Amino acid sequence: MVCRTAFYGMALFTAILQMVFGTLAGFVNGRSPFLHIFGKLAGGMSIVTWVWIAILMSYNHRPLSTHPLCRCYAHFISFTIFGAVWLAVGIMLSTQMPWECSSKTLWCAAASFSSALAFCTSFLSIAAAIVVYRAAARSGAGLAVNVAQACKRELEMDNGN
Repeated sequence: MVCRTAFYGMALFTAILQMVFGTLAGFVNGRSPFLHIFGKLAGGMSIVTWVWIAILMSYNHRPLSTHPLCRCYAHFISFTIFGAVWLAVGIMLSTQMPWECSSKTLWCAAASFSSALAFCTSFLSIAAAIVVYRAAARSGAGLAVNVAQACKRELEMDNGN
């Protein structure tokens, strides 16, 4: 069994780093035409991302709760959306790197690292969505099951209970 909390934490970490480096890339006064816009967009999206992941993590281990944020559906949809959005942001940021890197300045590193963080956040979010989906599917109740109960049922099935 792969634990979803590890992917949640890593996506949270990359989103917090993106807040710093995306915002830094947003204030680049370099050669690229849109990096100042895409960087600020990445910085703003990172705040939304890490706040929402923190909220989901607070509802992550409540097996007796009936709150909608405790359902696998909320976690799966959230991380699927994060995966798609951060993939798009990573592509946007990476399209601006040739202008910045051709001048061989420090801004090339900021743009490159911000782009890499966006792709990392995307891939970690997709991995978290897959882990949640697989746990829900193995539980037999689908995405409507509580996210903590899906993991518990998956453990019981692995142990043969």
